[in-house]
Amino acid sequence: MVKKIIILVLVFFVADFGVYKLLKSGIIKYYGLEKKARILCVGHSQTVLGIDAEKLEESLGVPVAKYAIAGANVLDRFWMIKHYLNMNPNVRTVIYGVDARMFDSEGLSSASYTLFLPFINNHVMEQYLRKQATPEEFYTCKFIKTARFRDQTLNIALRGLLNHIENKKVSRVRIEDKESYLERERKHKVRINTKSVECFNKTMRYLSSLGKTVLLVNIPVIDLLNEIDIANQKKAIKIFQAAAKRYKGVYFLDYNQDYEHDHQLFFDLRHLNEQGNLKVTNRLIQDLRRIEAVSGSIGVEHGNSQM
Repeated sequence: MVKKIIILVLVFFVADFGVYKLLKSGIIKYYGLEKKARILCVGHSQTVLGIDAEKLEESLGVPVAKYAIAGANVLDRFWMIKHYLNMNPNVRTVIYGVDARMFDSEGLSSASYTLFLPFINNHVMEQYLRKQATPEEFYTCKFIKTARFRDQTLNIALRGLLNHIENKKVSRVRIEDKESYLERERKHKVRINTKSVECFNKTMRYLSSLGKTVLLVNIPVIDLLNEIDIANQKKAIKIFQAAAKRYKGVYFLDYNQDYEHDHQLFFDLRHLNEQGNLKVTNRLIQDLRRIEAVSGSIGVEHGNSQM
């Protein structure tokens, strides 16, 4: 009986390890963590749907990684950047997706740290997860490797394994279907959490101290949302503008003001569809080349961008 139990336990841990290695290879491929990227895109779902990393790579002639995931808050992004640079310190440019609601600590998942449990063995992410996870959750994930995956990270791993890296939405938002959502949103102001702002500035200082070029890209959100709390929208924008003035190598690119009124570019109120993705990506390619021409710090090729 004891022998059978030992065999079952061994079979379980061997299977657990095998499945974990397969899923982890998928998630590494999806995020481009295996690449020696020169350009790193970081953000949440707006970056996922708003920037085409494959087109950037093809047009600019340098490896590009997109380490972006729905629900990632400002603190998550600080550790995502440290995580990636720990594996690949040769990144020269970080494209950091921003929006006016980014500093709302209640606006994104409070359990967003679980998105990074698959990387618990990395010493950088282990530091972060020790602070965020409960001891029971932390050690369970340490010993049972498949427990590190949740629905969202499992889906990401499968997309990586199937080579479905870019996620684009072809449909357009139907405003008439969003009235109840807009009505709820009108009751809430844009919150600017002081700790989130401090963490953002800490991230900018960190990247600037390493000599990285940082592009703060304000990815468009539909005007119907932006009009709800214009005063605090402007406060958030001023934080990005101030960072671009204060920290060496930091640039602020505001694409929102040019595209927020074109509803055909949106999949829903917060996210771009395929057409919007194309416009923003092409605009970003042009700006990357322009900044490279001025600073010479990005290292992109100077061919014609593919429109």
